Amino acid sequence: MDSKDYNEDLEYLYSELLRHPLLLEDEKKKRNFEELYLSVKEKELEYDSFLDAATELTLFFQDGHTNLELPYTSQDRCVRLKCCWNEADSRELVLTECYEDIPEHAQILKVEGMTVPELILFFADRIPHENIYLVKSRMIRYPYQNYHVFSEMNLKKMFGGKENYRITFLVDGEIVNKEIPLVSYDGFLDFVSDDEFLTYKVMDDVVILHLKQCIYNERYKQILRDLAQICNEQDIRTFVLDLSSNMGGDSSVIDEFIQYTRVKNYRRYEMIDYSSGKAVKRTSREEQVGNLQQEWLFPEDIRCIVSHNTFSSARTFAVTLKDNGIARIYGSETGGRPSSYGLPRRMHLPKTNIRFRVSRCRFLRPDADRDDEITLRPETK
Repeated sequence: MDSKDYNEDLEYLYSELLRHPLLLEDEKKKRNFEELYLSVKEKELEYDSFLDAATELTLFFQDGHTNLELPYTSQDRCVRLKCCWNEADSRELVLTECYEDIPEHAQILKVEGMTVPELILFFADRIPHENIYLVKSRMIRYPYQNYHVFSEMNLKKMFGGKENYRITFLVDGEIVNKEIPLVSYDGFLDFVSDDEFLTYKVMDDVVILHLKQCIYNERYKQILRDLAQICNEQDIRTFVLDLSSNMGGDSSVIDEFIQYTRVKNYRRYEMIDYSSGKAVKRTSREEQVGNLQQEWLFPEDIRCIVSHNTFSSARTFAVTLKDNGIARIYGSETGGRPSSYGLPRRMHLPKTNIRFRVSRCRFLRPDADRDDEITLRPETK
């Protein structure tokens, strides 16, 4: 491919991004975006500079649903470290699986001398995001594990092309440096199958429902019915909804869940659809929705666990419960901003065939007084 092809793809991306709700709402933002496009299109484009330019355009929107989806296959390479943000201290990046003599739960301190806070700042300029918590989540989880922070593509951009990269760990209070080679990406996806998307536990007077993806199907509906009956028959006092590993899906799960709660009325998110190029309000947050309560109900004490990985429909779920006083929020800050954009259209660039997404709708949380909040903060860790 030559520079002309890359420019054609950049123009195509630009034309689709012009349909983003932010630009349809705000004429000044639209002018700023047009100026940004004119500045990046003047550059001589090759593959890497094209990706930089396309990334800069998508970053403009501060929208986690508007982004490039670069391919990642078994032909690509990465430093194979499985890791997560520490539940006890979300500033710490820790292993979830041992690597040779480095044990599980060891803390990652540096990559080639770059500290974890410095890595976060680097990826804030590479990953479209609504807040820094989404950057942290996507560094290691989206769309695949090791896609960003440990992929050869980004390691090369940060530190130059190498076969081994020096990782600094904290192991039992001691600093350990290890040279770790690039290996072929082996397909360890960070998504759950439809068969694994929910599990639950009953412990004494507590029920814990782990919902790892928002999938609305008969199994989901049946388990809610079963758990409501268990809550009544076994005198369950606390219901815990765990959304800490949930990156979204179908928002229909929310109304179904609320049917088993004790509220008489509640307010949904407001959805403004810009697909036609004009604002069309599909739902209003001013409307009080009558709750179609089921025969069996969950206990009054409902707790919802969230994390940096809670995004999209999962974030909508948690915010709806919070704003309607249905649940108390626990965990760490959500990656998704409570009022934000979504329902993206997925497309391909014509020349490079790279997939990308552009939001088509604006979503406003039920509590209008909190529209400016950048994250859903937990009441307690």
